[in-house]
Amino acid sequence: MSSSTETLFRYDTPVILVGASPVPISETLSALPANWPVLAADGGANALLDLDRRPAMVIGDMDSARGLPDDLPRLALDGQDDTDLQKCLARIETPLLVGLGFLDGRFDHALAAMHALMVLDHQQPVMLVGTHDVVLRLCGDITFDAEAGSRVSIWPLGTQDFGPSEGLRWQLDGLQMAPGALIGTSNEATGGPVSIRAGAGQGYAVILPRVAMPRLLEAVMPSAV
Repeated sequence: MSSSTETLFRYDTPVILVGASPVPISETLSALPANWPVLAADGGANALLDLDRRPAMVIGDMDSARGLPDDLPRLALDGQDDTDLQKCLARIETPLLVGLGFLDGRFDHALAAMHALMVLDHQQPVMLVGTHDVVLRLCGDITFDAEAGSRVSIWPLGTQDFGPSEGLRWQLDGLQMAPGALIGTSNEATGGPVSIRAGAGQGYAVILPRVAMPRLLEAVMPSAV
């Protein structure tokens, strides 16, 4: 890991980022590779410390973190125009960021997490894992395995065109999706590989049941899991 004068933290491996949503994260955290760096967004540091896990860095406006050890590295950032998740995403460069503790709890916080994915200015994948769902933000193609009947939602994070797809009950071929217009909630896998080809656009999210997390990780970072 290194940091530049712009306080950009660069990693060659995927990074786990923990937020402050009051939901259990220990099971998901233990299922992720132990060598991936673990960082915290503001009060997510307390969630980690409660599990006897020490984050490598705490980033945020520090309005919800409490009683942190004095020697715990932190980057305190002012400003209320962006969320702690946005602050972190803007400063962490990694092949894949996996966020825990951002989707559940308060609904407005979950909406803010989706907003953070919509305004990203890079193309690296970002995965948010909740109690029931896993949300993978993408700007390109993906192929993953899914059991027949499994829920596969495709949610546009702006205007997004799609090319030929395979393995879905309702194919995406030639569709243009956009929030407030056409979305792809509650599609289904037909069994086997699901292939999505993305055309021009601002990115999209693949939303699957949480149990599908290992398959999505394998699809986006096969060499890291």
